[in-house]
Amino acid sequence: MGKRAARNKLVALTTAAVLLLAVTACSGEQPAAEPPVDPNPVEEGVQEPVQPAEPNPEEGETQEPVKPGDPEEGQSTETKQGTGTYVGQIDNHSVEIETEDGPTAFRLGDHMNEAIAGLQGNEEVAFEYFEEPVEGDEGLKQLILTKITVRQSGSGSDSDTSQLPATKEVELELEGMKETKTAKLASGNGYSLYIFDIFSFDAKTGKLTMNVDPDYYVKITKLPSDYNGDMLKQEAEKELAEVGKVLEAKENERNQALKNAPVYMIARGEQLTREYIVAEIDGQGFIFRVNIPHREPTEGFVPHAFASLATIVNQ
Repeated sequence: MGKRAARNKLVALTTAAVLLLAVTACSGEQPAAEPPVDPNPVEEGVQEPVQPAEPNPEEGETQEPVKPGDPEEGQSTETKQGTGTYVGQIDNHSVEIETEDGPTAFRLGDHMNEAIAGLQGNEEVAFEYFEEPVEGDEGLKQLILTKITVRQSGSGSDSDTSQLPATKEVELELEGMKETKTAKLASGNGYSLYIFDIFSFDAKTGKLTMNVDPDYYVKITKLPSDYNGDMLKQEAEKELAEVGKVLEAKENERNQALKNAPVYMIARGEQLTREYIVAEIDGQGFIFRVNIPHREPTEGFVPHAFASLATIVNQ
């Protein structure tokens, strides 16, 4: 081999050795690749934030979901009872009852508008209610009325009208034509009946009065079980004698609603007709004293009054 060729080979070997050393040095000194950067680094000593969770009940307690209509916290659901005299409505949402503590306001509970629809005022009632705190004032409570019934005079029992609808469609005949009109429930002494809007009813006296002319009325009396029809007929003759001649009503003179009444007496005068009727409804005897002046409202009074009497329910 010539010198020139030997020198070139030496240079090549030297160059290869240098490159090999360089590669070896690089592989031993080059730092390892850095790991990917954590977008949410956790610093030492700092707790990673936890996703908020639904609040859990305290240990040892059981938490139940609140249902619609459940009493609010602090509300008393203890049912209390009382008696008194129903005075009337204060507004669409409350009524007043005269109790042993004096005039007391009650807020109407669910479905109580229907329960009081037949009350006229001055009825002796039994009732149930619960107390509810007034929002914003823990010291005050409102009374929530949940039940009301009319009490029978002289007895410890209640006359419960809760099963009767507040209103009823009643058929009557006006000027020879049959019509159906809405009447509302009213409660008397041991009975209930439906009255039209042209009337007022006094539960204490049992008097059904025409609003436009109070001389038109029917006075209702509930009889004891041992009443004597013959004695009542004699009483009728005495009462009616001051009006005019007293006669027992013929079939065509009797109102169809009470056509089978065992006692049906009539007296007619120049200005007034009075009727004394003893009828049995559901096995219970009643006296109906009917006062009919000879004036313009007569045509409307008679059919409405007798249609109401026909709706009486003994309790």
